[in-house]
Amino acid sequence: MKTQMTIPYFTIDAPYELAYRNNGTSSPARPHTHNALEIYLTMSDLPDVLLDDTVSSVSKGSLIIIPPHHVHQLFNQKLTIYERYVLNINSDWLYTVLGAGSGLMPYADPAFSPAILRLSPTGLTGLCSQLDHYLQLHPQPSLSAYADFFSLLSILDSRIQHGLQASSTGQRSISQSQKNINEVMAFINRHLTEPLTLESIAAEFYLNKDYLGRLFKEHTHATIGHYISVQRANLAQTMLAEGRTVTEVQELLGFSSYAYFFKFFKKMTGISPSQYRKDNTMPLSHSPSPHSKKGTAVCV
Repeated sequence: MKTQMTIPYFTIDAPYELAYRNNGTSSPARPHTHNALEIYLTMSDLPDVLLDDTVSSVSKGSLIIIPPHHVHQLFNQKLTIYERYVLNINSDWLYTVLGAGSGLMPYADPAFSPAILRLSPTGLTGLCSQLDHYLQLHPQPSLSAYADFFSLLSILDSRIQHGLQASSTGQRSISQSQKNINEVMAFINRHLTEPLTLESIAAEFYLNKDYLGRLFKEHTHATIGHYISVQRANLAQTMLAEGRTVTEVQELLGFSSYAYFFKFFKKMTGISPSQYRKDNTMPLSHSPSPHSKKGTAVCV
C-alpha cells in the first residue's frame, strides 16, 4: 500500500514540489491561480474540474496540464478521497533553467491553455511506476536529486508533447448544467473591465439570481463574486507585467480609487500592485497573457 509522499521544495527559491496524495479535505481550495506549472495526474474520477472558464468531468487516468496564472480548481467535495500525483514547478525558476522563450516546454508558458490528456492503461501504469520510483529517491537536496528530477521531467515532457500533438480537438464530458455555468464564466471573462454583479449576470441569462448562485457554487465551490475577483486579479497582474501603470490598471478594471484597488490586489496576491509591477514588468511584445489562447485543451 502506498503512503503519502512528497518531494519538497529544495531551495529558498522553491523550484518544484512533487507529491503523491490519497486523501480528502474538509476545506477544498476554491478557484485560484499561482506562478507555477502544475502537472496533475488524477487516479480518481473528478466530477467538476474548473480550468479557466470551463467546468467538465475528468475521468481517472487523466493528466491535467495547468500553465502558470490560469484559474483552476480540480476537486471540491468535502471529505471525499482523491488519489493523485501533483507536480508544481515555479515558472520563474523554470524559465531561468530552460531560458525564457526557448520553446522547450511550450505548455509552461502562461499563454498556453490548460490541457487534459487521457493516458492508455499501459501508459498510466508506466508513469505511476516512474513517479513512485522518483518519490523514493531523494529525501535531501543534492546534484543527483536535480539530475533525477530532470530525467523524470523529460519523461513527462515526452508524454505531454506526444499527447498535445495527437489531437487538436479535445473533448470533455460536460453536462447541461456545466455547460450553463461555462457560458456564465465566458460572459464574465469577456466583461471583466465592466461592473459585474450576481443580479446583472442573472438578468443577462434570464435566470433567478438565487438559482444561478446555487448552481455556480455547486460546480465551482465558489461564489460568482470570488470567481470574478480571481479573474480580475489575474488580469491586473497581466496588465502590470505588460508595463501599464498601477493607475492605468486601476482605471481599466473600474476600481473607483487607488486605495480600493491596492487593498483588493494585495488581498488577492499578497503583495502591492506597485511591487508586483516592479518585480514582473517585461517588454509588451514578450509578455505572456493568461487570457490569450495559444494552446488547445485536448484529450488523447
